[in-house]
Amino acid sequence: MKKEVSISFRTSEDLRNALEAVARGDRRSLSSVIELILTDHVKKNHDCPERDQRERRRFPRKHVAIPAFVKTYDSAHGAVIVDLSLGGMRVSVPSECAFGIYEGPEKSHFETSFALPSGGTVKVVCKPERIAPSSGNVDVGACFVDADFVNYQRIQRYLM
Repeated sequence: MKKEVSISFRTSEDLRNALEAVARGDRRSLSSVIELILTDHVKKNHDCPERDQRERRRFPRKHVAIPAFVKTYDSAHGAVIVDLSLGGMRVSVPSECAFGIYEGPEKSHFETSFALPSGGTVKVVCKPERIAPSSGNVDVGACFVDADFVNYQRIQRYLM
């Protein structure tokens, strides 16, 4: 990495002495130690990939394969939950079901019920956010609109 810019800053004498001790122990210059510390901090805490690749979810997702039942305003179909998080899910539905999810009087809300492998049945109302074709089906990324406390707790316990 080419070093073209100088940065100077004020600090306490104790911190400077500690950094110099680290530099001596690592057989590095003080400047090199400070650069390593700053680089490590930025990589761990502030690494910003391209906007389109940035994670948009508030909650981490868990990859699963849970059979589910999806009910739209005019039909009901079997489906498979592919990803699950505290904020929503990605569910793979038959192509004919996807039309009912995106069109209709209740504009985009659908109900999903499923049994968690850890036990307990969950029933939530979802709002689709993204839709994409996937091997003969359609994957729908949806956020939870209405999950009562008991259902939310079941999902949370399962994800932990």
